[in-house]
Amino acid sequence: MFCQSCGKELAPGAAYCQNCGARVGEYSPADWWAWRRERWERRDWEPVDAAWGAIRGVGFLIIIGLMVFWYPDVFTLFVKYLESWGIYGHPVLPPHDLGQVFIFLFTAGGLWGLASSGLRLVFTSRFARPLRDVVGALFSLYVAFILTQFYSGNIHGAGLVLVFFVGLAIMVMANALVSHFLPRRRTQAQLRNS
Repeated sequence: MFCQSCGKELAPGAAYCQNCGARVGEYSPADWWAWRRERWERRDWEPVDAAWGAIRGVGFLIIIGLMVFWYPDVFTLFVKYLESWGIYGHPVLPPHDLGQVFIFLFTAGGLWGLASSGLRLVFTSRFARPLRDVVGALFSLYVAFILTQFYSGNIHGAGLVLVFFVGLAIMVMANALVSHFLPRRRTQAQLRNS
């Protein structure tokens, strides 16, 4: 029996194609959960993935610590900002002082994301994941840039929302392209040449 979606041969009694994931024959929720579990178990997790997650997490904790050091009143500013939602009856853009904190967070997070993604690309065989992380880091730097433009008066509220969503759409498309067209791992030949 062959998959009607991709044409690959199916295992006897398979509910889903192991190649493309298309449903075969009768559908039951138990089959769907079994297919999801099998896909999860087939993922090629390595201990290095957990290590890079820890490295990135420590970096972001350091950024939070630096934020609290440079902006000791950040929590007071944030509480006042949330209270302003009740005053106006809807969310509003943050005031200048809190905006500076957000700009710091997005800039530092973006720079750390670029650095950690570059290191991960160099030191592991992973390929697509670090590049998706680069896309996210660039989006973080983009948000810091448009917030800077907003607080300097070059972009107004509606324009800020528009350029944010344009950047978000570009990020989503870039992530989809990286996920679809780039391999998850680098080949041994690519590793030897790097």
